[in-house]
Amino acid sequence: MAYTKITREQIATYLNTTPKDKETWSIVGVGITDYGQSFNPQVETEKWIIHKNATSSLESYQIQGDVSQKCYFGDPVYDFVNNLRRTAGVGSAVETQILDIDLYDSTGEGELISYKATKYDCIVAITGYATGESPVIEYSIYYNGDPTIGTVTIADSVPTFTPEA
Repeated sequence: MAYTKITREQIATYLNTTPKDKETWSIVGVGITDYGQSFNPQVETEKWIIHKNATSSLESYQIQGDVSQKCYFGDPVYDFVNNLRRTAGVGSAVETQILDIDLYDSTGEGELISYKATKYDCIVAITGYATGESPVIEYSIYYNGDPTIGTVTIADSVPTFTPEA
């Protein structure tokens, strides 16, 4: 079996930067050199008095992504997050959606290519804002609830998500 090495640019993350209006998917990446998800597994362990060893079960995940982004005014993701910082947004003001796309896992040809994708509700929480020589905004994205599994087609750099049937 042949293996294909996955490169970072084949994993795309988009944030809905207009959650109160409609879905406007903006790519997460301008000014960001690293992004990953921590799954934070929620494991329940129980040791019965009649057993020598404990039993563990995986109950759920608490997915979170931490971002350190150099500030680029005009980037829709930075502008969205910076507005949350300026307004000290909480509650529903920080709710949006995130879309993770596996660009290496596709079907179709030409303009009919679709990619496997996962969409989540999420919140964006500001964790820091450094205004030194090279300003940086830091925030965490907390994935909420169960994902919606589906596919994405991309036209003019804009993804369109279709949930699985």
